[in-house]
Amino acid sequence: MARAWELLDKAYLLINSGYLCQARTIINQIIARDPQNIEAWEVYISTYTSASDLENLKDSVELIWRSRVRGGDYLNANRRYILRRINERIAGL
Repeated sequence: MARAWELLDKAYLLINSGYLCQARTIINQIIARDPQNIEAWEVYISTYTSASDLENLKDSVELIWRSRVRGGDYLNANRRYILRRINERIAGL
């Protein structure tokens, strides 16, 4: 099984080549294994280009946190950071 950094390298290559959907598929693998991987989320957020898609992504973050993160995120700091980064991206569009 590929390591997270190897998958991120592949995702970066795909993004730089304009294959955003394919990059998301790879990043989903990382997030499925480690939903608190901030670098993966940062890259994932960068693949979205519309505010409506980013709004939907916020719902996905909430769902992932409810179902996959158990007590390892003190005061939900990572979740809040990811949601803030999504809002910043929306504001920048």
